[in-house]
Amino acid sequence: MRGILIALLLVASLAPIPSALAQTAPAQNTKPPAKPAAPSAPDSPLPTLSMVVPERDRVAVYGYYRDEVAAGRCPAGLVKKGTACGAPAQAKQAWKLDQPLPEGVTGEALPPALIAKISPSPAGYQYLRVDNDILIVGLGTRSVAALVADLSRL
Repeated sequence: MRGILIALLLVASLAPIPSALAQTAPAQNTKPPAKPAAPSAPDSPLPTLSMVVPERDRVAVYGYYRDEVAAGRCPAGLVKKGTACGAPAQAKQAWKLDQPLPEGVTGEALPPALIAKISPSPAGYQYLRVDNDILIVGLGTRSVAALVADLSRL
C-alpha cells in the first residue's frame, strides 16, 4: 500500500500543471523585466542608466543645505552673498550623465549628518558633491549615474 502511495505522489509531481494554476507570484519570478532598447543615436539626450533618485532624498538634501545656509554656513562650492549663500559666477558644468568625471574634477563626500538622512547609495555607487551638484557616481568607473540635487537652486 505504501509503495502505491509513493508511486502516485511521484507521478503527480511529474504531471504538467494546468496553466490556470501555473501563475507564479511576482517574488518567485527570477527573470528581470525586459528593458527597452537604448536609443541608437550617439548624441541622444536621454541617459542610458536607469538610476532613479527618490523625491524623499532630494527633499532631504535641499532641507539639509537650507538649514546650513540659514545657520550662516555656506556649503563649499557656494559663496557668501550678503547674508545668503549663492552660486559663484556661472561656471560650466564639469560633468555629464553616463560619462566618467573628467580627470581634473574631484568630488567630496557628503557630510555624515546628511548621509544619515538619505537612502543608502546603490551597490557600487557613492554620493559625491561636485561643485554645486550632489551626484551619484560609480565607485570604480567614476561614471555619473544621477543628479540628486543642484545646490545653486537654494
